[in-house]
Amino acid sequence: MRYKIDEHDYNVRINQASKFLKSGDKVKATITFKGREIQYGDLALNLLQKMSQDLKELSDIQQAPSRDGRNMIMILSPKK
Repeated sequence: MRYKIDEHDYNVRINQASKFLKSGDKVKATITFKGREIQYGDLALNLLQKMSQDLKELSDIQQAPSRDGRNMIMILSPKK
């Protein structure tokens, strides 16, 4: 997904992630940067933190948001 995601698209991603977490699977959230967008890493970090807050009753953060080249990645695992 991108850091400039629309509200409806974000809700679709949250619903899909909650389905995966409820079935016991992990969720890998990746934000991709293109061109000069890489300067806005703080906006991507805020989006991933918002995602983890929205899914906090279903998941734990296995890997905190980290930048990997032109991507920012966070891994959520289901709560035990």
